[in-house]
Amino acid sequence: MAALMAFLALSATGRTSWAQATTPPLRQISPDVFQLGQVRLDKAHRTIQFPALLIMNDGLIEYLLVNSKGKTYESLLKTDADPYHIQLAMLLLGANGAPQTPALLSAPSVPFHVNRPAGDTNAPPPLAITGDPISIELAWPAAGGQKRARAEDCLINLNTKTNASRGSWTFNGSRVVRGTFIAQREGQIVALIDDIDAMVNNPRDGHDNDQIWQINSNALPPLKTAVEVTFQLEKKEK
Repeated sequence: MAALMAFLALSATGRTSWAQATTPPLRQISPDVFQLGQVRLDKAHRTIQFPALLIMNDGLIEYLLVNSKGKTYESLLKTDADPYHIQLAMLLLGANGAPQTPALLSAPSVPFHVNRPAGDTNAPPPLAITGDPISIELAWPAAGGQKRARAEDCLINLNTKTNASRGSWTFNGSRVVRGTFIAQREGQIVALIDDIDAMVNNPRDGHDNDQIWQINSNALPPLKTAVEVTFQLEKKEK
């Protein structure tokens, strides 16, 4: 709740560049379901859903999901959903991202890659990207009904020669730097390699290597297929 209030307070003060845009009202669809722009929030199932488009189905990628401002040339999916609305919907579910510490706010935006120049010390060291665990599911129309797939099943880890290991993703929530919500400005939503400006990061081994995440073409529909993306906030272990 503290993170939500702080995020809303920034918007209310007008200090954020993204707050100048018209924000649609949170509309109630049913007792537990709400709509915010293109994002649908289901409190009972702890999920948010929004539309996307499959823009790559082959090759290496660094992002699972971006919007038109993001790196569409190395992302599996693109969405027109507003990152601010995605962030707000996650906070309304009770998700907690990475604490906005001085170290986080002063860190460089460039992701830390394994294939850096020889002799590069990669200083300052990469930050541990923290936040609540979520699952990511993709769905699209198929013969006989809707096809569903975990996001991990759509990726191949070239180090292990297998699908990306099944498990959670980290909702770190991007950063708010000098009154600007960076995910809104840069358009990076779900990163496969370390990116503190993306809203969600990949916690698997190889998360700092931009040369191992390959699209699993066999698990995906044709290019330009409309895809529904679901983030589910996982329950915390007691």
